[in-house]
Amino acid sequence: MARKRVRKNYYKNSLAKRTGRIIGRCVLSVKILLLMTGIGGTSLLFILAHDVLTQSSYFEARTITVEGNDRLSTEAILKQGKIKPHDNILEVNLRVLRDRLLANPWIAAVEVERELPDTIHIRVRERVPIAMVELNRPYYLSETGEIFKHVAPSDQTRAPVVTGLSLSDIDPSNPGRFPLFRAVMEVLHLSRLHGSILPPHGLQRIHADPEMGLTLFGFENNMAVKFGFGGYESKFNRLRDMISYLRRGGQLLNVGSMDLNDLDRVVIRPSRGVSLLGVCYRKET
Repeated sequence: MARKRVRKNYYKNSLAKRTGRIIGRCVLSVKILLLMTGIGGTSLLFILAHDVLTQSSYFEARTITVEGNDRLSTEAILKQGKIKPHDNILEVNLRVLRDRLLANPWIAAVEVERELPDTIHIRVRERVPIAMVELNRPYYLSETGEIFKHVAPSDQTRAPVVTGLSLSDIDPSNPGRFPLFRAVMEVLHLSRLHGSILPPHGLQRIHADPEMGLTLFGFENNMAVKFGFGGYESKFNRLRDMISYLRRGGQLLNVGSMDLNDLDRVVIRPSRGVSLLGVCYRKET
């Protein structure tokens, strides 16, 4: 006798599945709610902690150190950075502070750090003007070849004046493209070496000419020294020899110009109305 086939209760199974899904969704919703509550609570805790820390007198800036400043006063740097004693050091945005300081043209680089619980350290590197370049108005030229600030009467800075260059002649990132600019920078750096015969305080002007090269003006009588192109280190050495010779003979003030284009033959011309030997040095062959 054949066995009777048992039919499954599909309605009952479907109801159980739906009930399971509803329970699962409820459990998931509760988990999400708990998660959001936890995140909200944690965020609120962080906000409260931030408020407590940034308003606590324990983290007030009692010490603000400034290093590397020579031209700019400590007070000027703090004013530029908009930072003052008793500011909360945790509330100070170091990146914003650095950007504010770099906005000053005299400041080339800045390092800022905080030291818990009450100290801010500021280290700056100032730009050093090695010359004033006459463009449409006088601008300072830094030791790295940057035009960084126009000259203001309040600056009270003495530096040699460079004439004959245009803005298109100056590119500190690639000085090799511009021989006149490269020549000016080389002479300026040589003048700043220890023991230079024509240091910055004695070098009054450098004129750059694309055909004639460089002419330097300096010494007590604003004598013109024609350097031309290239070989500047040797020409500085030859200039030292010639100045020593002229000073020993008491003739330096009578010199109007000196031509050092050819190191084998130095031509000296007197000032107007003065009698002086035209060629005072010739290399022996």
